Amino acid sequence: MKLHWRDDLSIQEKPDDERLHNLLFQNGSLSRSIEELCNGTFNIELQNESWSTPMLEENELLTLIDNEITFIRKSWLKCDDKKLVYARTVIPRITYEGESQDLMKLGNKPLGNILFSDNKTYRTNMQYAKIPLDHELHKQATLNTNIMTELWGRQSLFYIHKNSLLVTEVFLPTILECRKS
Repeated sequence: MKLHWRDDLSIQEKPDDERLHNLLFQNGSLSRSIEELCNGTFNIELQNESWSTPMLEENELLTLIDNEITFIRKSWLKCDDKKLVYARTVIPRITYEGESQDLMKLGNKPLGNILFSDNKTYRTNMQYAKIPLDHELHKQATLNTNIMTELWGRQSLFYIHKNSLLVTEVFLPTILECRKS
């Protein structure tokens, strides 16, 4: 099943909750926004970092050769022990072989620390989608949870020294429970 990513959403398609809408459509570092929003300790839980084949849609968006191996980082953005956002980053080999090898050494550090601190890095193509339960991205985002609702997601192409990488962020319903006291 292919997702229908859109550059913009009509009024009927947008999230009902204004807080989710604001996070989904903000342009800066999502990690920083969550740190400011949550009353607790922000952290990244790394699920996996490895060389692997991207999903078909990712392959197409990055204009990769079929079955090209990329570096994929999967993690959750959390406040204390609560998963708020599932993040999936796909880094083609050409991006890695350029000046971006630090991307493979992030561990539990936010990707935004690199992407938003380098003036040679820029973002294009922010797109949004509602992710149904039967999509692979939903299954990855809700691993070991009991979430049984569609989820909102966004994806962005970033360019570092003219080489691309794809960042996909899937917002879990628990993000609406965050409040700074």
